[in-house]
Amino acid sequence: MDSSNVPISEEPCVVFPWDPCYDNEMQIKDSFEDNYLDHLSNLKIESNSSQNTLTTIACGVLHNVTRGLIEEFCERGASMVIFDFNGLSFEQSRKMVFEIRQGVFNYSLKNNNQVPYSMTLVLDLGGSCITTGSIFLTTPTQRLIELSTNAYVYITNDVEYKFKCTEDRIYVNSDMIFRLKTNDRIYLDYGKIELAVIRVDEDEVYCVIKRGEFLGSEKTVHIPKIPIGSTALSKLDEEKIRTGIHLKVDVILVPGVRNSVFFDHVRKFVDRERGGEISLYSKIDNTVGLENIDDFLPVVDGVFLNRPNLSMEVGHDKIFLAQKIVLSKCNLAGKPTITYGEYLNSMEVSTVPTNAEVNDLINTVMDGTDCIYLDVTIRSENKTHCIQYASSLCRQGEATIWEQQLFTELNKKSKPKIDPAHAVSIGCVEVSFKCHAAAIIVITTSGLSAQLIARYRPRCPILAIVRHGRSARKLSVWRNVIALQYIDPIENIWSKEIENRTRFAMDFGKRKGILHQGNLVLHMSCSKQNAGFPNTMSLLYVSAGDSIVND
Repeated sequence: MDSSNVPISEEPCVVFPWDPCYDNEMQIKDSFEDNYLDHLSNLKIESNSSQNTLTTIACGVLHNVTRGLIEEFCERGASMVIFDFNGLSFEQSRKMVFEIRQGVFNYSLKNNNQVPYSMTLVLDLGGSCITTGSIFLTTPTQRLIELSTNAYVYITNDVEYKFKCTEDRIYVNSDMIFRLKTNDRIYLDYGKIELAVIRVDEDEVYCVIKRGEFLGSEKTVHIPKIPIGSTALSKLDEEKIRTGIHLKVDVILVPGVRNSVFFDHVRKFVDRERGGEISLYSKIDNTVGLENIDDFLPVVDGVFLNRPNLSMEVGHDKIFLAQKIVLSKCNLAGKPTITYGEYLNSMEVSTVPTNAEVNDLINTVMDGTDCIYLDVTIRSENKTHCIQYASSLCRQGEATIWEQQLFTELNKKSKPKIDPAHAVSIGCVEVSFKCHAAAIIVITTSGLSAQLIARYRPRCPILAIVRHGRSARKLSVWRNVIALQYIDPIENIWSKEIENRTRFAMDFGKRKGILHQGNLVLHMSCSKQNAGFPNTMSLLYVSAGDSIVND
């Protein structure tokens, strides 16, 4: 047979998983430059962002939320829902939480291959809030009054004017206005209107309007540097906490925290009400809390940065500094952060955000937040589009972080002697950088090991396999972490149990497009049952089938 007549088939090029690859994905080359300028100068406009969003997305919901909406949130990758019980009875609160859980259950059953979806339920306490009264309606269609710049207005707490607010006199539900002095500031409706005190009379305060705007009924009043209340909790907040404990929420946001004493008061109250398993996050919403963050940061479970409230005290021109201070301190202390900054508000009526909103969200991700809170999902008609757009922006921001320097600096702060679980987690992240791991699989019980790994900011997702739903939901706040609840029966042989959980994680990763054939995965597990922490690290390559290829 003449071999010259036989067509020559070209063999496909084989790329081994361990070969270095500097493609256009996730700005991978510039992330390991030696200095900051080289890192910035080597960023590529055409670089592709990762398909996996590492930053957590939290969505705001109202009391009339439906299970169908929650299913859509899950489909778009939202990991947290934030709600309040303002004006709700216990039965209404219970119905809202039931709808959220039912939506998560339906999604897990229908669209997630019966894998329980970890959606964190977050209760936002209102705190001791000062508000205006209701607008006096001179016509049936009137809903606003105009407070003009350089005009004058009286602020009073006389209940006679509670439903009779006019351009000349505004009611507020607090007597703290009489503690003000000349030139002190009062902000209405989240800073849209700024008043300066001229004099304080016996029953009212006379002010000049420095910045005017239209004012509606029952709007928020903010008085800088004056603490509200004698404790961090109002009686109404205590009742909300009892309701949250009964309904088994995962996280409670505590407002008005000014020092560790205030937070300890809240912690003891929650413990007395048998809510010790609930995580308590401190709200940074005033300058007193910002100044004392080093005092209470060690005792909180996490931090919620409320930029709109804080900006009224520090100024809009300095809120970016406050954000960098809070997020860096939390990253160093290993505390998860949720940042609220009225992100993508224009998408309430538009399908595309403004350039300023885009840059604001991306810069927050680059500053190191774990979670972005989107309250625009409360008002927008196209809620899922807002989540999808925010996720794409988060991926762009994540790709430009200088991970090499970030990890080095975080590592330097962990000075010996540290506990073994902490040390192993640091080593795990460093190995994931060196070998360009596609994911880190952690077999954990409490979730602590996954938290420690996430604290050092690897470039890849962390698949945390846990057996308890509450542990999984608490982990969902952290950047990088995808918490998976494993519900199959426990194997008597520990090695078989580890193999089953690992295969479960591999299958999930391949199904969601996180893992592909040939990807390298870092695997952390315990060498034996009840070892205390994952003390065994191994490298796995993803195979085409269901079996695990161990190298």
